[in-house]
Amino acid sequence: MRIGELARLAQLSPKAIRRYEALGLVAPERHPNGFREYDDHTVRLVREIRSLNRLGIPVEETRPFLDCLATGGEHVDDCPASLAEYQRTIDALTAEIDALTARRDALTDRLREAAHRHNATRTLPWPTAVSALQPSSGRGTTRQAERAHDNLTESKESR
Repeated sequence: MRIGELARLAQLSPKAIRRYEALGLVAPERHPNGFREYDDHTVRLVREIRSLNRLGIPVEETRPFLDCLATGGEHVDDCPASLAEYQRTIDALTAEIDALTARRDALTDRLREAAHRHNATRTLPWPTAVSALQPSSGRGTTRQAERAHDNLTESKESR
């Protein structure tokens, strides 16, 4: 099959498939006229690369999984090298989550400090306090906003 059909079957662009080829992840047969010819096994390889990439494994890091198939594994993760790559990716995600959590916590601390600092000199109106204390993603809850308002009100009243 030609690259257009492979792209359609794997739900990828021909450009992505050419990139996989340039990285040495897939190797089509070449006709004398320069056309690439792909087989059904390549469809599976390209689908596996795409699937792994969607899980956060960079295309360049999929080789252990493809090698696993090449050595006779039924699944791309039947080999120790594949499992090691899963673990490496999990560790990288954990580090990213930890870094994001630390950033969020630092921002939360700064928000609290700023809210209390301004609260000593002036009152923040309710809508401003709510919008300032809710995450920008819109995932904050009304209960969180109410608690924040109550905390601001309590600290003001205790003075």
